[in-house]
Amino acid sequence: MANVWDAIKKHQAEQEQQRAAADQVSAETEAAPREAWRVTPAADAAPAPAPAPASQDAKAPALQAPPIIQSVGAAKVIGHNGSFSEVLVTHHDRGGRITEEYRSLRTHLLAQYPDERFCLLITSAMAGEGKTVTAANLAMVMAERIDRKTILVDCDLRKKKLTAMLGCKQQAGMAELLQGKATLRDVVVPTVYPNLFFLPPGNAAGNVGELMGRPELMEIVGELRRKYDYVLFDTPPINVVSDAGILSKAANEALLVVRMHRTHRESVDKALRLLHATNAKLVGLVLTHRRFIIPSYLYRYS
Repeated sequence: MANVWDAIKKHQAEQEQQRAAADQVSAETEAAPREAWRVTPAADAAPAPAPAPASQDAKAPALQAPPIIQSVGAAKVIGHNGSFSEVLVTHHDRGGRITEEYRSLRTHLLAQYPDERFCLLITSAMAGEGKTVTAANLAMVMAERIDRKTILVDCDLRKKKLTAMLGCKQQAGMAELLQGKATLRDVVVPTVYPNLFFLPPGNAAGNVGELMGRPELMEIVGELRRKYDYVLFDTPPINVVSDAGILSKAANEALLVVRMHRTHRESVDKALRLLHATNAKLVGLVLTHRRFIIPSYLYRYS
């Protein structure tokens, strides 16, 4: 844990040095970092509790799923008949402790956005850290904001784990958008929750990295920003393939998922450097698979 925190502090220091050089700030005025990282627990297994966890006796807000009034395109609504994977605890156990941790994550994210709108890349350094589970569960609790529209995008065009997790059978998606073979209305899939939508990865032929690097990506992200309040991209690990780095240039903001007791400091440090190279703002870090309570002094936020 200390190694991960050391990597984050090192990254902060490098950012401060670059800001100081650009602004020609004198050495005497170089003090504390302008913003501290928020280390926020949320996990697919057993997330670390927040500094001030919600009361277990408090009644969780109901996540209602009335009939869909208007579907999108010809897509079939997903989420009926138990098609959502059991790892989507925010759907299956709405009043549970882990669901409350995801709500805590939502609260801290929204605190950074006065207009309550964001376009967020969710990635990790390596595979198996829980980023896809985090993305899906976060989208579920974002959908509790019934006055806002949320879209969850599966940008892992190779493995498509998020699509399987949601039980979505639709074939067309992001790949077809990038190739100009479909419009957003053609491929967005409605869910059992009226204000939660899903964009599948589609079928990518050839080099996925080249496909993600097309100029159409910026146009697609721009359209998603205009039509939805919360846009969440689940991407491959940023240290493994280039897709996340390419997408971070369009999304501009990122949430990094780190698996405790497994992810090495060097991997986290590399992921932070790659995100910084794209000018993506790291809005938070999520620790998964915790085995003990995280001391309160490790919780930092601006």
